Amino acid sequence: MQVYKGVSASPGLVMGPIYRIHHSGAGLGRIVELPVREQALFDAAVVLAKDELRQLEEAAEGEDRDIILFQRVMLDDPALNREVQEYIAAGAGSAAAMERAAAICARRIESVDDEYISQRSADVLDACRRVVNILDGRPRTPVQLEMPSILAGERIFPSDIVSVGRGMILGIAAAEGSVQSHAAIIARTMGIPAVAQLGPAFLNEAPLTRGILDADNGRLVVDPDREAVRAAQRRIVSGGILKKRMGVLKSQPCVTLDGTILSLRANCSCPEDIEIAMEAGAEGVGLLRSEFMIADGRIPGEEEQYYFYISCLQAAGGKPVTVRTFDIGSDKTVRGVSEPALNPALGMRGIRMSLARPQMFLDQVCALLRAAAKGPLQVMFPMITCAEDWRLTMELVDRAKAQLRQRGVPFQEDTVFGSMIEVPSAALLAPELAAQGCGFFSIGTNDLTQYTYAADRLDGRFSGYFAGESTAVHRLIDLTIAAAKQAGLPVCACGVSTSDPGRAVRYARQGVRILSMEASSILPVKAKLLEADLAAPETAQG
Repeated sequence: MQVYKGVSASPGLVMGPIYRIHHSGAGLGRIVELPVREQALFDAAVVLAKDELRQLEEAAEGEDRDIILFQRVMLDDPALNREVQEYIAAGAGSAAAMERAAAICARRIESVDDEYISQRSADVLDACRRVVNILDGRPRTPVQLEMPSILAGERIFPSDIVSVGRGMILGIAAAEGSVQSHAAIIARTMGIPAVAQLGPAFLNEAPLTRGILDADNGRLVVDPDREAVRAAQRRIVSGGILKKRMGVLKSQPCVTLDGTILSLRANCSCPEDIEIAMEAGAEGVGLLRSEFMIADGRIPGEEEQYYFYISCLQAAGGKPVTVRTFDIGSDKTVRGVSEPALNPALGMRGIRMSLARPQMFLDQVCALLRAAAKGPLQVMFPMITCAEDWRLTMELVDRAKAQLRQRGVPFQEDTVFGSMIEVPSAALLAPELAAQGCGFFSIGTNDLTQYTYAADRLDGRFSGYFAGESTAVHRLIDLTIAAAKQAGLPVCACGVSTSDPGRAVRYARQGVRILSMEASSILPVKAKLLEADLAAPETAQG
């Protein structure tokens, strides 16, 4: 028996056979033809790869579909194709040129100072690998599992998961990867336990036969002994009982032992996500990532956005929906909009990008104001850093309202607008933001931690800043909550940490009354909060 330690990317405990995925390396015996012929082969392979991805996209659902769409769009990336063309012109074969371009593009993305976008490097490699396999004549058939198994490999790509039947993947064990990767996002959406960053050593076990994947604690046990199997079986049975109990919790209000009422909401990207969240017991949408509607580098116009927001309200079934305006820049690039920067995380991103492109922002605000007349929709702005940011933003909101009045288009005049608290300056200046008319605060714990400690969320060496209690971040949250109480404003917290039941209790103790998280975390967090007594000393509850 051998135990390997990694990082939990999607919670759960499973036991079963391990299926090793091999992602082929460079092809052997390649024959290089004239550049014009190699370019033609490459162009044809890209067309075929996009067709295959389109088929996967049609079979996927919700955010999974968006992830595959990202890969398909990536194959049209001008920078990627330019790298391939130049290398082919220099005499390289098309497959080798694609491998080289993929590596260059992946490294470029990995260097971006934002966890979400840097993890998109795996999607680049996944999409480019498909093209290389076509050029090398390798089969691209989905993973064929004879029985439900734990998938294991250096990296597990989104296409590996989407192409396999949902009931056939017990869990995912990866030597590399991140909790922010698209593969991890899909695993969480599908409720598949996953552990990343296990290191390469476990893949050298010969053979990889059976294992226990304890994704609650970030562990993989290879060839477990009898006692380990029995312990896992006991936990699995207990987990099944807990799941039944969780089902009962769906309709139960979230009220702590001392009578504090809390609202648990979901982070979503599209109507399909919202439907899943409502089924999981969410009391609304605490964060709707509006930038996920952007595809193929095209920003939808006002009318298209309006119908998207209406669809989201319908999916929420009358429950509140909080929309974050486009968070373009740093983690999410859009052709023709995003700007190159030495440090994207400190450059043109969030509300700065919207203020720099007022017409884009006006179209979005007009659509949101119109949608707010159809249901409980409120809006928040990302990366507000000071009262001046808020003032300039609300000037554009007033312009949008004036335009709608002039056009005679119905809209919700008193739509509530709030600010995300993602940088220390916003927390320190929360009283000023409230005085300027901010309607609520939403604390983005991921970025707030990153900017507080100057710690790159993508760099594993600094993971300790994000993993546990953070005195500095909690003090900034205290400042935000104090300002909110003084002004009578609601406060929401969202981010990876809110999905942790213990840390959710910590936020509730500080005064947060709305918590937004992944849909799969809502019931476990609720179960913990129902047992919490916020009036009792913290040490009294262990």
